[in-house]
This record gives sequence, structure tokens and C-alpha cells, in this order.
Amino acid sequence: MVPAAHVADLLLVPARTADDACAVFLVDPRAAGVTLERDPRARAGEPLSTVRLAGVRAAAGDVVGDARAGAEIVSWIVRRVIAGLCAMQAGACAEALRLTAAHVSEREQFGQKIATFQAVAQRAADAYIDTEAITLTARQAAWRLGAGLDADEALDTAKFWAAEGGFRVAHAAQHLHGGIGVDTEYPLFRYFRRTRQIELTLGGAALHLVQLGSRIAARAGG
Repeated sequence: MVPAAHVADLLLVPARTADDACAVFLVDPRAAGVTLERDPRARAGEPLSTVRLAGVRAAAGDVVGDARAGAEIVSWIVRRVIAGLCAMQAGACAEALRLTAAHVSEREQFGQKIATFQAVAQRAADAYIDTEAITLTARQAAWRLGAGLDADEALDTAKFWAAEGGFRVAHAAQHLHGGIGVDTEYPLFRYFRRTRQIELTLGGAALHLVQLGSRIAARAGG
């Protein structure tokens, strides 16, 4: 499932070479042997394609960096993709929260704005705290990457908040909308699907806590 492959100028393809090394190649999606199959499900409205390679040839100039350093290059890319997804989660949650705040400020029940109900205010406040945590940890991870510092713990922390906090914010927004958000033509539906997609792409929150705990334990033991 490659996002926007049908409009990409080049694809980054990790592959094993004849001498059993891992390299990253630049591949033209219109080259002979490359087949793109659009995914009609298009999760959260994102254009996705399955990319198949059969007999595709690459020249020496199509190798990214050192032909034997593919694993390190992929790791470099993945770290930045994770930071980008966490930042996207922060933005999606912030917009879902904004839509929710506007809705509860206008919606009336029993002759009162539902924003004045204590349970509604508490649920919205919790979603705000989660959104702030997602934003803060995403920025911390991105800053450490940009500064050339070790960012593995920061990325694990950001992934946890993006997955766990994003789940809570998305469901709180749906709950406080009283079901309106399930309408595919209502803007909140898009943000709900996007936050869930990012959560599932990053992996479960429990896994990130295990990874983070292992790093902290290893550092303490060392």
C-alpha cells in the first residue's frame, strides 16, 4: 500500500542485491516491469496503490547512497516517516477537537448548550490534554531528529501518544457529536478515519510501551 504512487516521480525501493547486500533504489513508476494497482478502498481518502516489480532494471545511478548501506538508509527514512505520521496525528486530532468544540457550543438539549454539561466538558478537556500530549511528543521527536540527536526513545513516546491519545480523541469527538460524525459527508468522519489509520499504521500503543521500557531498562542497566 504505497501512498500517492500513481503521481510519484520516483519510488524508493529497498531490495537485496546479488552479493546479499541491502540497497535502496530509485525506481520510475512508469518503467517497464512496474505495475501499479489502485486500491479502491482508499483508506481515509488517501490514494493508495499496490506496486509490483517484475524484471525491473536499475542503473548504477539509481542506487541511493552506499549500495551496502540499505538497512541504515531505510532506518533513516522510517524514523522520519514516523515523526511525520505523529505530526499528522497531532493536526488531525486538533481539527477533530475544534469541530467538536464548535458543535457542543451550538448543540442544545433540555434548553441548554451541551457544552455546559459537566460530563461533556470533562470529555472535551481530556481530549484536549491528549491532543497537547500528541503535539508535544511529536515536536520533541522531530526536534531531536533535526538536531542529529538520538531520537529512538522520543519516537517511541510520540508513537505511543499518537496511537493511544489519537484513539481517545477520535472516539471522544464521535461521542460528543452524538452520531453525526458517522455521516461520510460530515467533516469529522474524515478525521476519525485518518486518526485510526495513523494509529494502525504506527502499531498498537502497548507495543510502543514495551519498546520504550526495554530502551529505558537497557540504559539503566548499562
